[in-house]
Amino acid sequence: MKNLENHEISHIIEMSWDDQTTFKNIESIYKIKEEEVKHIMKLNLKKGSYKSWRVRVNSRSRRKKECVGRDND
Repeated sequence: MKNLENHEISHIIEMSWDDQTTFKNIESIYKIKEEEVKHIMKLNLKKGSYKSWRVRVNSRSRRKKECVGRDND
């Protein structure tokens, strides 16, 4: 995994919590993949916070897929 400064890790965590930021956005800035972002979150958040974040991420993905599906009708 890429060596990151503390301020970069903080920014990645902040971006990850933002509903408008995608993993692609984070990758374009920090050159890290989705799995690495998840790993950073897991290492730096409390267990409950990490689980809550994962639920949010999964919910966002599901909603996005549902919206895309409606556009094709």
